[in-house]
Amino acid sequence: MPSSQKDFLTNLTAKEMKRLLVARERIDVLMAEKGKLTTALDKIDDELSRLMNDAQGTPAKAPDRAVKKSSGKKKVAARKAVKKKVAAKKVTKKKVTKKAKSSAAKSGGRVKLEDVVVSLIKANRKPMTYKELIGIIVEKKLFTSKSSNFDNVLRRTLSTSKLVKRVGRGVYSVA
Repeated sequence: MPSSQKDFLTNLTAKEMKRLLVARERIDVLMAEKGKLTTALDKIDDELSRLMNDAQGTPAKAPDRAVKKSSGKKKVAARKAVKKKVAAKKVTKKKVTKKAKSSAAKSGGRVKLEDVVVSLIKANRKPMTYKELIGIIVEKKLFTSKSSNFDNVLRRTLSTSKLVKRVGRGVYSVA
């Protein structure tokens, strides 16, 4: 043991040593509880992903154990993503792309972002928020752009479109 650690330990009072022991015991208890909760959360995540995949008709993928060792921020982000997927209505890519392709055939062969947005809102049957729109478009790769900032492209399209109207702050519907 280095001399600085020896000096530190020898200079501690009995009261300070007791305080450190109590803190260490509490840390051990909390770490054990954290392990149990992490295991329970992993089971819940596995069941949720299995149920969501069954509902979408896709084969279940093996649970990702790398999340277990990741930081708390990644776990929170993963949980939020799962909640959004469960809460949001499922819009299939086939419905959107068929409508977008038919409008693309009329407009000269290229799919317009405006048409993709309109088909998404119609498929949803109710107004959609900006975050829902961009999430679905990016996740399902419904539109490709050379822009380095696709957020701006979508915002510009929504603000200038004659086919889409703004019904609230960040909420859009078909005109």
